[in-house]
Amino acid sequence: MGQVFVISDLHFGHKNIQNFAGDHRHGDNFIENIHYTVELWNKVVSKRDKVYVLGDVCFDEFWLGTLHEMNGLKVLIRGNHDDRIKTETFLKYFTSVEGMVRYKSYWLTHAPIHPHELRGKKNIHGHVHQNSILRPYTNECDERYINVCMENTGGAPVSMERIKAGERGWKQWLDDGNARIVERNQLKG
Repeated sequence: MGQVFVISDLHFGHKNIQNFAGDHRHGDNFIENIHYTVELWNKVVSKRDKVYVLGDVCFDEFWLGTLHEMNGLKVLIRGNHDDRIKTETFLKYFTSVEGMVRYKSYWLTHAPIHPHELRGKKNIHGHVHQNSILRPYTNECDERYINVCMENTGGAPVSMERIKAGERGWKQWLDDGNARIVERNQLKG
């Protein structure tokens, strides 16, 4: 097997996602965003890689077919918008469908979990789009939480290697705008 990646909140078929996400999503409309996502995904993820999709894949079954165009073995961690589609249907596109997964020193979930439930691990999650989980009273990012929504990753899955190399470094890399710059340059080349 190759590398392991994570990403969340693809929202395929969500006609208003561009309005909610602003310039954090690529393209002028949701169709362009889907095409960009597939192209970028396949530049980052190989066929041998594994990708944990942390929920909110699509808004109806029609868009699931797009997943067959995307490299890698995919595992779904269900999100709040994934209740519209039956597990049996998801299993045609994902190797498994889960509610929450413990992966090494991380919890993989759709929505962030309560701090008391972390039990010494960090939480890789989605759900909050371009927002971050803040520490109470300080308004500083809580480093126990790693948001991998598309809006935070430049639209591409993020490797666990990059996350393990140092969440602070990964977050700074994103804050500096490098995800969008690098990924757009990869598509041009």
